[in-house]
Amino acid sequence: MAQKTNHQKLLNWVESIKNWTQPNNIHWCDGSDREYAELCQKLVANGTFIPLNAEKRPNSFLARADPADSDRTKARKSTMICTRVRGDAGPTNNWADPDEMKKKMNALLQGCMKGRTMYIIPFCLGPVGSPYSKFAVQITDSPYVVLHTRIMNRIGTKVLELMGSNAFFIQCLHSVGKPLQSGQQDVPWPCNPDNTHIAIFPEDRSVISFGSGYGASGVLSKRACALQIGSVLAKKEGWMAELCMTIGMTSPEGKTYYIAAAFPNGCGKTNLATMIPTVPGWTVRCISDDITWMHIGEDGRLYAFNPEAGFFDRTLGASYYTSKATMESLQANSIFTNVALTPDGDVWWEGMTKEQPAELIDWTGQKWTPGCGRDAAHPNARYAVPAKYCVVMDPEWENPNGVPISAFVFGGRSPKLFPLVSEAFTWEHGIFLGSLISTGDGADAVRDPFAISDYCGYHMGDYLRKWKDLRKSLGYASPKMFYVNWFRKDEQGNLLWPGYGENSYVLKWICQRLEGNTEAKRTPLGYVPTLRSLDVGTLDIPRNAVHEVLSVDPQAWLEEVPRIRKFFGNFGDRLPHTFYQQTDLLEKQLLSQESEHPTTNKQLLHWVEEMRRMCQPDAIQWCTGTDDEYDRMCDLLVRSGTFTRLNSKLRPNSYLARSDPKDVARVESKTFICSKLKEDAGPTNNWADPEATKEKLNKLFRGCMKGRTMYIIPFCMGPVGSPYSKYGVEVTDSPYVVVNMKIMTRIGTQVLHAMADQFFLPCLHSVGKPLQPGEQDVAWPCDPENTIIAHFPDDPSVMSFGSGYGGNALLGKKCYALRIASVLGKKEGWMAEHMLILGLTSPKGKKYYVCAAFPSACGKTNLAMLVPTIPGWTVRCVGDDIAWLHVGEDGRLYAINPEAGFFGVAPGTSEYSNRSAMQTCKKNSIFTNVALTPEGDVWWEGMTKEQPAELIDWTGQKWTPGCGRKAAHPNSRYTTPASQCPVIDSQWESPDGVPICAIIFGGRRERLVPLVTEAFIWEHGVFMGSIISSEATAAAEGTVGQVRRDPFAMLPFCGYNMGDYFGHWLEFRKKLGFLSPKIFYVNWFRKNEKGEFMWPGFGENSRVLKWICERVDGVGKARSTPIGYVPTSDALDLGGIDMTPETLHQLFHVEPEDWLKEIPDIRNFYSQFGNRLPHQLTQNLGLLENRLKVASDAPTSNRQMLDFVQKMKKLCRPGKIHWCDGSDTEYEELCDQMVAQKTFTRLNRNLRENSFLARSDPRDTGRVEENTYVCSSDRNSAGPNNKWLDPKEARSEMEQLFDGCMEGRTMYVIPFCMGPLGSKYSKYGIEVTDSPYVVTNMKHIVRTGNEVLNILLEDDDVIPCVHSVGRPLKIGEQDVPWPCNPEKIKICLFPEEPAVWSYGSMYGANSLASVRNFGLRIASILARDQGWMAEHCLILSVTSPDGQKKYICGGFPTGCGKTTLASLVPTIPGWTVRCISDDIAWLHVGDDGKLYAINPTSGFFDRVTAVSRGANRATLSALKKNTIFTNVALTPEGDVWWEGMTKEIPSELVDWTGQKWTAGCGREAAHPNARYVASCQQFDIMDPEWDNPNGVPISCFLFGGQRARNYPLVTEATSWEHGIFLGTLVSQDKVKSDGAVHVVREPMAIMPYCAYNLLQYLEKFNLKKEELGYNIPKIFLVNFFQRDSNGKFLWPGFAENSRVLKWIFQRCGNLGKVAKTPLGFRPADGELDLRGLDVPQSRMDEILHFDAQGWKKEAEEIQRFYSQFGMMPQFVQSELDHLVSQL
Repeated sequence: MAQKTNHQKLLNWVESIKNWTQPNNIHWCDGSDREYAELCQKLVANGTFIPLNAEKRPNSFLARADPADSDRTKARKSTMICTRVRGDAGPTNNWADPDEMKKKMNALLQGCMKGRTMYIIPFCLGPVGSPYSKFAVQITDSPYVVLHTRIMNRIGTKVLELMGSNAFFIQCLHSVGKPLQSGQQDVPWPCNPDNTHIAIFPEDRSVISFGSGYGASGVLSKRACALQIGSVLAKKEGWMAELCMTIGMTSPEGKTYYIAAAFPNGCGKTNLATMIPTVPGWTVRCISDDITWMHIGEDGRLYAFNPEAGFFDRTLGASYYTSKATMESLQANSIFTNVALTPDGDVWWEGMTKEQPAELIDWTGQKWTPGCGRDAAHPNARYAVPAKYCVVMDPEWENPNGVPISAFVFGGRSPKLFPLVSEAFTWEHGIFLGSLISTGDGADAVRDPFAISDYCGYHMGDYLRKWKDLRKSLGYASPKMFYVNWFRKDEQGNLLWPGYGENSYVLKWICQRLEGNTEAKRTPLGYVPTLRSLDVGTLDIPRNAVHEVLSVDPQAWLEEVPRIRKFFGNFGDRLPHTFYQQTDLLEKQLLSQESEHPTTNKQLLHWVEEMRRMCQPDAIQWCTGTDDEYDRMCDLLVRSGTFTRLNSKLRPNSYLARSDPKDVARVESKTFICSKLKEDAGPTNNWADPEATKEKLNKLFRGCMKGRTMYIIPFCMGPVGSPYSKYGVEVTDSPYVVVNMKIMTRIGTQVLHAMADQFFLPCLHSVGKPLQPGEQDVAWPCDPENTIIAHFPDDPSVMSFGSGYGGNALLGKKCYALRIASVLGKKEGWMAEHMLILGLTSPKGKKYYVCAAFPSACGKTNLAMLVPTIPGWTVRCVGDDIAWLHVGEDGRLYAINPEAGFFGVAPGTSEYSNRSAMQTCKKNSIFTNVALTPEGDVWWEGMTKEQPAELIDWTGQKWTPGCGRKAAHPNSRYTTPASQCPVIDSQWESPDGVPICAIIFGGRRERLVPLVTEAFIWEHGVFMGSIISSEATAAAEGTVGQVRRDPFAMLPFCGYNMGDYFGHWLEFRKKLGFLSPKIFYVNWFRKNEKGEFMWPGFGENSRVLKWICERVDGVGKARSTPIGYVPTSDALDLGGIDMTPETLHQLFHVEPEDWLKEIPDIRNFYSQFGNRLPHQLTQNLGLLENRLKVASDAPTSNRQMLDFVQKMKKLCRPGKIHWCDGSDTEYEELCDQMVAQKTFTRLNRNLRENSFLARSDPRDTGRVEENTYVCSSDRNSAGPNNKWLDPKEARSEMEQLFDGCMEGRTMYVIPFCMGPLGSKYSKYGIEVTDSPYVVTNMKHIVRTGNEVLNILLEDDDVIPCVHSVGRPLKIGEQDVPWPCNPEKIKICLFPEEPAVWSYGSMYGANSLASVRNFGLRIASILARDQGWMAEHCLILSVTSPDGQKKYICGGFPTGCGKTTLASLVPTIPGWTVRCISDDIAWLHVGDDGKLYAINPTSGFFDRVTAVSRGANRATLSALKKNTIFTNVALTPEGDVWWEGMTKEIPSELVDWTGQKWTAGCGREAAHPNARYVASCQQFDIMDPEWDNPNGVPISCFLFGGQRARNYPLVTEATSWEHGIFLGTLVSQDKVKSDGAVHVVREPMAIMPYCAYNLLQYLEKFNLKKEELGYNIPKIFLVNFFQRDSNGKFLWPGFAENSRVLKWIFQRCGNLGKVAKTPLGFRPADGELDLRGLDVPQSRMDEILHFDAQGWKKEAEEIQRFYSQFGMMPQFVQSELDHLVSQL
């Protein structure tokens, strides 16, 4: 192709090379199929290519290289890294001085292309257009190289176009070194093997290759560019260029794990990349087979992509058996080099088929037969094929962002040393393993760190340091690392592992390790699979061979360590010290296997030795935690009679234990908290003096282990390595304890290594039954008469004596994980709780994690493993019993499960009640005190509907139904691994834990407590948790069925004073702030009068959980009661469940009288804590009592509110008073009342569900600005922008109007909150009104009723607002549908009090005090005085396709498209806009110094005239239900209509006045100010953060008006002051009655609503910059309403405004180009995204044009406008002067 670039650097370089090499022709490669075909034919004609049989291998060719140019070893030796400093190349590279090498190469290159064509190949390393790809250009005189480069890369015209005029590119120059003299015949394979050189110049980013045309010596895009130069670029720019393949492995469940794997040549890399797995259900797909480039993505994870586009690999060994996918890929479009040719025109090579062909033409062109003594194909024979033809390419292989890497796999070829697979302990250990890659063992090993030593373009020591430092950038997102070795051999030299497709079994184990759901055992080299965890069930491999292939020989490795140190010594001080440390640690661990103690922790060794001396065991065993150890211990327990092995077909690897009948449960009476001070233990714990208790226990423990083995169990509570986990060591003489601890915690050697010298909890346990010489042991040794479980929180430590059962003996469970941990949590700032943790996922894929605390036998385990009955919802278990809670880095509450198993109560567990638990304990489980069936399986009460005919009960006796005994003990247990739970959550072992959005408390009460209750606030939730009450259970001592209080379900488990524990919960709220989870209380056990459970429970509990999730999201329906929020009658999803309304009512009913009877008992319970009880709990108890007592009276203790209501009652003299509770029931009743009164017309339920139409009095249809007064003491403070009245005169006048104004009516008292409930930026108000219309509208617009009262404290400030329609009713007088008094309408605002009084109007903001009067006017005063901002602004979010989000405030006058913009649906693909607020924004400076905004309202109150399918589709959709319309028209079908709503006008309507209306009648069907009111919750366009109590961070302000001329589409301010100046320009064109246009100016869109002087407002706005500092938002001015000379709009507006928002979004990040105008910055030409929009450039020029002439007149009008204020703010005047000066 001809030259198609203006890249001057490239052109200059090409010209210089042309002049130097003197080619006959130049050809710019275009990368087309035509070019490829022509070059192939040229090579065929030259004898370089032989076309293969077109039927067998279409479009494929064979090339034969010169035998002197086929050896890769020679190419390596001739490759030089040419760095200025020799040491920078490192010991693994050949080095040459760059100047000398260039001189040498220049001499060789002089005239080297004479008689040949110079091919210029622009190519891209990586997907074209990826931000992580690199450009390069190769110049060559070899068409063979061109064809291979086309296969291996993206080349040609498209690459040139993307390079543009100045893109960086790598320079690659290649020549075969064989110039042709005039008329000289070329050879098939030109080369110059005697002068072969490859020079890499890292500092120049260039490559020169001479003399060879073979492989990577000619195709420089491969190793030279992608690795040697690529590695240097990567080091400099912070990414990685690696010689590794990348695959995606997908599980049967559809989860894909992307794995990068580095292997030296000949170690199976390509076979693995294109492997077809033999593991059923798993698939492997290829991303890259040879080279991978990696970078850190925006989510912090490591991503990888393939910089190549083809495969260039050795044919040797490739066959349908070893690599079926590769063979399938080579069926067409391939180039083979140096393979043999069959007689029928196909290719062959050694290993391709089992049978050798009878005759061939070998790679040198000679006849070949078997036994001739030569190879048919060269050992380095190659194939090249485009990756797109590979049948196993992953769909994401060309993803421009790459794929996220979950694991690194390193591998070599080791006959003896390395096991089949090992997992690194840590990142540092992983890179250490990567540095050990080698082929061969011992002294013969060829070491190849990371398989890249031949291809790293700089010092390997620096390379290894880069790998070490990468961990800092990745954090917890770092992939796990593994080392595999498919080549382990037995003593006879036979491979132990079958390899090839069977390697998928190893990959499966790796994937399972990533999920944490399979086992491994620790070795000095890393974690290796246990025999059970490696799935080889279908493979014919002897068990001893699997054992051998997984083994690590310490002696062989000890011999290897000096060789490793010697090898590392080659890198000198460039090698990070980490590698020496890891070598030392390996040696230490190898030696420790030979020593008596597998740890060097001196404190631990000292304590163990003390325990040994005291307990005097016969033997000591350090528990390793391996499966082999577990199996041996179980065998021991079977032999001793403790265990009965269950039927292996029914319960594989499972056992039954029977305890001594006197040792069957926790013994709380013998459990002590031994704190130094008795009061620190508190009244709910048994206290014992620590010194006296230790003295007593030491006597008991002395000699207690005689005749027994002392087992030392290092254990970890929580995921090993998590910063939130804790370590412990239990010393015990019970093998039963060892095997249970193996299941319940992480134990053994891995824990010892992770623990190192960190804190551990010493836990001493003994069954208390020493054995005399020759004495026969019993099956269950114990000493129940001397049982003591003692906790020493001040040490801390635990000592347990005499019991071998459950939590008495498994000291990691309740003793450590709760009692001691609760003390540590209080001290260290976290919480240890008796809670389950579960994850719920909605049908939309949203995940909710909740914690739940229940006393024993209240359904906790069933809930943890619940299988939902609601379609689409899933529940996954994180933990079933204990949760450790901490505050994460993002401020949210996180939980980890400190346990690794389930220790559940068996009775009652069944396939119906808890199918997941039943599935979990199908195998690998221990059952204690259950019954044994004749078939050798287990049984317990409740397990099956029918009882077995015969059993052996838990005591070992024969049992039959009706014998009068329980077959299983009520506290019988199963111990089973959590990892085999079918509903275990994928994040259950996340080291950071899972984020908790809700906390659930629960108990078992038959009458008192509703099915579910939500706490008002955190303190109230803590109060709810503190009064949990339930029956005593069999898990503990006591009478079954007796009710007792169990605060937080922690009464038996809190290790310190419960009063202090309550205080810790209350204090924890300060750490969480507004990110604290919601708190709920459930009771599944409520009964009816017949004693029957009213709620079905089990899986149906998912319906309650769904409601809880909905409440977390703020969408669930609830009503307020004195005890909290309960669901409304229609709130629960009851689809498919038979539940009567009566039953539902009973389930949610709160009976105040019954609760009042409960109060004394709670108070009495609290009394025991004395002054340790936090005052907040007694305060909440008092509030509860007050709410219960006044449930029918004034439901608040707020004095200001009560006084105001009493004052208004006396003044207005209503017939009755109603305190609005804000419930749906109240709303429905009021709507029904207004339908009866004809204020409302109910709309067609099928068209507008639960919606109404109101028609106002025609004299009461809009805001009355002329009758709205600011009544401040200083007239000047109100400013000329407000009407003013003297406050005393105004108050007197208003009191006269209100005197008796509510006679005959109901006074509605509406407590309301402006802003999210509980937010410190919200404000409280109370509106007293005589209009039910106001009540129903207020419910939509703000938070009202009991939910407000419940968090309102006695002394909280409340803004009083009073409103009356001004139409009292006489006795017997009939009311009108729309009562009002239009002649006397008056609204007075009293800023100093502050207060709002409104009289005479029932319409809109005149009566709804929360909207403009409080939300803006009064709020503007409060904001001025308190340092925040109340603005007439929308708030919206704009999200880009890559997920970045920015929040924008927009100030627009009425009628300027504000609501349309707030609910905009973008037309630009991939962009989304979401609404926070459509009208008002309250702004404050956050703790981080940024400006934040909240929406003080919770609903939309807007004009309908802006709503249509074209203009505002999202709003129209939201108004399909639960909406109040005012003054719109009514269709014959009972729906609403207004002008502009539809393109077609209905033929007949009833208009807003109630009259019949037809098209053309001359009247408007809907009033121009017709309104709708609807809750934000029903709008799909709401941003998830719309009610965030902290608000959202504002990136910019947007001001806009409606001007036909002068104002461009969008302008960016140059500074904060300039931005405010632009905001003061807000104005709109208004048409007078005579048709003339005049300009109405509304600076900042706040003009009608700022209750003080506008000049002062502007100064305050300007001063906000000092508080914001560098966090100042940008400011923009927009005008969507420009018109041409014919009056037509120039800009399409509506959804197309998203294009302007996109540009603003980009400018907030200082992206995008701008052009400067006197008014500010505007988009540069072509910067607005106009794709798909038919707007000619001429019109865009007009839209963005700045009219200097027009602005001269505009500036005069602005000056004139401010004359009414007497002056203009100085900074505004300066900006105006500056603008004028530029005109």
